[in-house]
Amino acid sequence: MLFDKGRTVFISGSAYEYGSLGDVGKPFVKDLTRTLLKNNFRIISGFGLGVGSSVVEGALDEVYSGKREKISDHLHVYPFPSSHHLSNFKDCYREDMISQAGIAIFIFGNKLEDISIREADGMLKEFEIARSYNARMIPVGASGYVAERLWLQVLRHYDDYFDTREKFELFLQLGAPYTRPERLIDLILQLAK
Repeated sequence: MLFDKGRTVFISGSAYEYGSLGDVGKPFVKDLTRTLLKNNFRIISGFGLGVGSSVVEGALDEVYSGKREKISDHLHVYPFPSSHHLSNFKDCYREDMISQAGIAIFIFGNKLEDISIREADGMLKEFEIARSYNARMIPVGASGYVAERLWLQVLRHYDDYFDTREKFELFLQLGAPYTRPERLIDLILQLAK
């Protein structure tokens, strides 16, 4: 089956904790996934910690409760093998996964390492790969962590990432702390279309 790259969304995210979204972090990811699928987007996920399982749950709910189609027509998951630590392997794997998407959404971006919360450096790599493939970049700054850092980067250089300023106000709202999850999902959908 051939897929429209412009309707294929890569969701990059990892979360040991969910920042200002707190307890609604996982439901936010699940609802975002369901909304994207309802709007005929296809989803690719690297199955990041704390995010990947919610992406899968949202996709299963939407596909099997509504569409009655095969999950593989709507969701492709690329879990990273935990035992393979070669940088070149991970870079090739990321590139293969991300090259299929025309839209890239970045949420959260933190991990537990050495008993403290740290930035998910893999998200930074995924951002650069998505950019190299000219994906529409949608970092959700309100989710905090690396996504907030990426949102600020895109905001400062907006014209390097987008052809017009038509949706600038929508993008600006993606970084407002404590924005309700439903509003974030609406903003993401408007920016993805």
